Amino acid sequence: MAALEKIRSKAVLLVVFIGVALLAFILTDFLNSGRAFFGDGNTVAKVGNTKIDAMDFQRRYEIVSQQMQSNRSNIDGAMLQSEVMNQMIQEILLKDELEALDIEVSDSEITEAIIGQNARPEVLQFVRQSGAQSPSEMRDMIFNPSKYGLGEADVAEARTAWLQLEENVENNMKLEKLQALIMGTIRANDLDKKEMAAENAVTNTIQFARVNYSTLKNDDYEVSDSEIQAEYNKQKELYKLPEEMRIAHVISVDITPSTADLNQAQSFINGIYTKLVSTEGVDEIRSNTELTIRENTVRLTDLRQNDVRDFVAKAAVGDVTSPKFQSNTYTINKLVGKEMGLDSVNVSLMSVAGPKNMQDSVLNLLNAGTAYAEILKIEGTQGQENLWQSLIGTPDSTIAKFRAAGKDYFVLNQSEQGAIYVKINELKAPKQLYDLAQITYTVYPSDKTTQDLRDSLQSFISTNNTAELFEKNAARAGYNAMLARVISSTPQINGIESSREVVRWLFEVEPGAVSPIFDKQGNDKMIVASLDYVYKEGYLPANAPEVKNELTAIVRNEKKGDALMAQYQGKASDIAGYAKLMDVAVDTAAVTFGQNYIAGIGSRESDLTASVAVADSGKVVGPLKANTSLIVYEVIGHDKSKRELTDLETEQQFARTRGNQMVMQQAVNILREATDVENMMIRFY
Repeated sequence: MAALEKIRSKAVLLVVFIGVALLAFILTDFLNSGRAFFGDGNTVAKVGNTKIDAMDFQRRYEIVSQQMQSNRSNIDGAMLQSEVMNQMIQEILLKDELEALDIEVSDSEITEAIIGQNARPEVLQFVRQSGAQSPSEMRDMIFNPSKYGLGEADVAEARTAWLQLEENVENNMKLEKLQALIMGTIRANDLDKKEMAAENAVTNTIQFARVNYSTLKNDDYEVSDSEIQAEYNKQKELYKLPEEMRIAHVISVDITPSTADLNQAQSFINGIYTKLVSTEGVDEIRSNTELTIRENTVRLTDLRQNDVRDFVAKAAVGDVTSPKFQSNTYTINKLVGKEMGLDSVNVSLMSVAGPKNMQDSVLNLLNAGTAYAEILKIEGTQGQENLWQSLIGTPDSTIAKFRAAGKDYFVLNQSEQGAIYVKINELKAPKQLYDLAQITYTVYPSDKTTQDLRDSLQSFISTNNTAELFEKNAARAGYNAMLARVISSTPQINGIESSREVVRWLFEVEPGAVSPIFDKQGNDKMIVASLDYVYKEGYLPANAPEVKNELTAIVRNEKKGDALMAQYQGKASDIAGYAKLMDVAVDTAAVTFGQNYIAGIGSRESDLTASVAVADSGKVVGPLKANTSLIVYEVIGHDKSKRELTDLETEQQFARTRGNQMVMQQAVNILREATDVENMMIRFY
């Protein structure tokens, strides 16, 4: 009883303790699981009101990743994740737009596009790759597998791919309807046609003299913060920032063999070369696991490298090339043997999937001369006539069958489930074949080399442990600290493969921090980074280094232009006179109103192209302030196109440059600008 009374007397205190513990538990769970407490813990992105679930994203990523692997394509996982995410975002943006415009595809349209007489090319390609005779047969096989002696497990993967294909076809058809709608809406009117014709119909040739602003010292033209701010206010929209950006400096150190490693490797490969020269074949070195040995029978025409082809053509059996070193890899070639042999054959081939009596029936039809087209109507048959087949690497037993074959079809392979029949149409005359062994040895950095590189880099970041010191002292220490701008969805830091972890680190720290060494990322580099600035969503500020530098150059060039204008305006009467004053050579250029770049002058000179378009021939114009120089010019040639664009050509040019084709190319960007898109991948990946 005393114990119970004691507990009751401390009840308020216990409630506080329990409450604090419960709160700590909730906060811990909240911090560990993102926003799971509020229902967004599994959301990897938001597109307007639509959420992309992490599990849905992961499933899509795994499908695409498997496809890439099956195609033997190697891509950085973070890059592939980024591509998959962008694809899913794009699909939602377009789906919402299609729904808003009430664009639909009927069931009959989809059926015709997938299994109809005019099935779409992507469907036909899928069917051909699968080996089916038609889209309708393919679909029937996938959804009625028992009819073809198949189980559910046999068609599961194909069914998933087919359903995805159907969805893709439907989406593509909707997009085509959207494009047709835009094509009918955004068309060139008479004013558009007249403007486009005028922009490129006339080419003016000018002779000019120009003095570059870079000839004036920057120190003589100071730019104040207030002037930078004023220019920033004019150009602010250019610095719009749709999401948070982090500015960093990154050092990437290649983990490569040292001089000592290379010397040791050369000694090793010299020993291998000696063994190859003094012994037959390659058996003497075959057990050495550091070597890669590839043995192939080849023709001279199979060899793409000139030096290897020249060696094989002249070599005697047993000859060995000197070790060739390139990209940290040694290569040695040895001619192991050569003989005259068959290299190719022309055959007619038929495969049969079915029981023995069916196999025999097909063979009888083939040898009776029945047309292939008729035989291919039999379910379970596939074949091709007059097919050239290489015999390089073919087993001797198979070549023996080809040599012994008569004029009829013979059995190349047969079982209870099926057979392959072949007829020899033509055997090529024997050619010289070469048995070639290629031995390669790749030099890797030793453990000592790797550790020395790491120790040196660790010493640097230990001493330069702030972002300011990191950038300031990198070059002095022999490192190149590269500027990097990243957002949370950036898949790689400065394009370095497998560097997503560095991006994640940058979003976990405060400005001024220097990272540990990232050297276990599946690449051949050691990476360290420092976080300089964090720019929140909105606009890059005027004092951001990159913005300030750009605006300073603009303001300073404006001042230089004014100074040069005061120096030269009215001081000469012709181009030659101005050129002499400026101490430059007279140059010429062709200028049309619609061009973006003028040879010898630069790009984005809209004021100059506009001035040239209305200038009188033979009249000195200027000086004019261009982007990077002061220019004086004179129109000396006026060439008007002899052929006007037809209405069709104008329509096509309008569509490409500012009409429906351009809109469709930018459709996703336009929709993304108009939609609140939040990518939260950094919480998960």
